[in-house]
Order: sequence, then C-alpha cells, then structure tokens
Amino acid sequence: MKTVDTTARDANPYLGGARVGVILPSLNSTTEADFAWLAPRGISFHAARIPFTRTTAEDLAAMNRGVADAARLLATIPPDLVAYACTSGSFVGGVAAGEALAAEIAAITQCPVVTTSGAMVAALKSLGISRLALATPYIEAVTASEADFLRDTGVDVVATACLGLIGPTVRDTTRERIVAVARAADRPEAEAVFVSCTDLRAFEAVAEMEEALGKPVLTSNQVTLWGILERLGHPAAVPGAGRLLAT
Repeated sequence: MKTVDTTARDANPYLGGARVGVILPSLNSTTEADFAWLAPRGISFHAARIPFTRTTAEDLAAMNRGVADAARLLATIPPDLVAYACTSGSFVGGVAAGEALAAEIAAITQCPVVTTSGAMVAALKSLGISRLALATPYIEAVTASEADFLRDTGVDVVATACLGLIGPTVRDTTRERIVAVARAADRPEAEAVFVSCTDLRAFEAVAEMEEALGKPVLTSNQVTLWGILERLGHPAAVPGAGRLLAT
C-alpha cells in the first residue's frame, strides 16, 4: 500500500470555518455537488436527508413531516446555519407554511435558517426583480403552487413552463432540455427567469442561459448558496455562477 504524506498538505480549507447543515430530500444528488463545486473555502456542508420519492403535493407534505427529525440530527453538530434545500418543500402550503417550517428548524437547531424558497424571494428583491418567468421540472399543479407562492410575495409571474416530472428523473434532465424549458417560460416583459428545483442540474447552465436570454437567470441551488453566504456574512463573487453571485 502506498503511504501518503499528509504533512506535506496545506490545512484542510473546509474545516475550522462555518458549519452549514443542509436538509435534503432523500433522492437529491445534485445540491451537495453544486455546493462543493462553487462554495468559497472556509465553509463545510453537512447533510441530513428526509424520505422523498415523488414531487406531488401529497408527497411534499409527507416529506415535510420528517424535517424536524433531520433538524435534530443536524443540531448535534452543532451548525452555524441550516439550509432547507428543497424548493417545492419550502413553498408547498404557501408563504406562512414556509415561514413556520423555517421557524421550527431554527427552534430545534438554535441557529439561523435559510430555505430555498425564502432565498428565492430574497434574491429577487436583491436584484430588484418584480416580473418573473418561472421554469420548473414539476407537474403543472406543483408549478402552479410555486407561481401562487411567488405572487403572494409580490412577484408578478408573467409565464410558466414545466417538464411534468415527479421523481428521480429530474436529476437526469439534460442541459439542453433545461435551457429549452427556460426559453419556453421566458417572455419579453419578464425581468428574469427562475429555474426551479434543487435536484435539477440548472446551476451548471446559468451562464449559458443568461447569455441566451439576455437577462438574469436564477436557479434553486444558486439562490440557496447565495442565501447561505448572505446569512453568514460571507459574500463572495463566484465566477460563472450567474449575475446573482457575480459580485
């Protein structure tokens, strides 16, 4: 067996800094990879999963009943911040339900909480965006729920487009299809396009979509990472990650 000389290495840049707990649907295999790829050094991510298989309103509500157990696991770290990295899980039931879920996680973990849907709204406000096109991999009913959530926060959703997916096939959606659904949702009056779902590999295509559409494009993992950095007081420019993270 080859011996590795660890004394020659620099100190691990991900230890000794901020610890971020991440609550994820069990089928999600994209968020951790996106965060590891683009998050600045000095932040470590620690995930807890909750059982989930299909993006329907009923399954989302059932999944959210497991959030408290995941938060209790993360509380043992303890984290400096917790992110509930599920867009649909944090908008199902409306704005009040999302806020209540965040408050429950905060009470258990005793730290600040970012939810993907909350970060989405905050990011839109940060960019001064009030008219939005919404693209999702979801079925129409779940897409309509997200549009209603956004409208309840004061965002004018001018158009939507969706792929009609409900399970692990979301992560296998090709880059070309992601760009195509963003194009399908876009309208001239939309100031930006939001591409939803933390298991969709949309973060990788942000720069391409912004160039093609000529406007800001936001994605679920992008706004979640932005929200984490903002709450930690750790703003950092992330090259190639879209206008939201450009400065």
